[in-house]
Amino acid sequence: MNYFELYDDQEAVLNRIEQLKDEDYYEEDIHLIGRDDMEFKALDYTEVNFHAHATHERGLREILSNNEPAERFLNNFELGEDEIEKYLFKVSEGNYLIYYDDDVLQTRAEEAEGTAASSEADLTDNDDR
Repeated sequence: MNYFELYDDQEAVLNRIEQLKDEDYYEEDIHLIGRDDMEFKALDYTEVNFHAHATHERGLREILSNNEPAERFLNNFELGEDEIEKYLFKVSEGNYLIYYDDDVLQTRAEEAEGTAASSEADLTDNDDR
């Protein structure tokens, strides 16, 4: 399931990222949308995906950006146009939007089970020799 959460300051965002990591999310599983003119230096040292929302035309900067712009990112989900506009309006006012998906936890758990099962099979095969 997809989750979108709004936060009004950087400290709250960092606290939520830490909570998500405690729940077994990896930093790269977390996406953050914020205004492109609001510095968030703490993210420079993480793998969190940042999607900038420009309140003005970006031109060449958008083309060279490593992170896709916020609106394009939000359009990847089954969100209504009104919901996207609401999120982008809140971000333009200085809020931050965190996105994460709990399907990655399920996938990771299934992969771990598969790896454990194949390791057990390898041990069984080695005993027969």
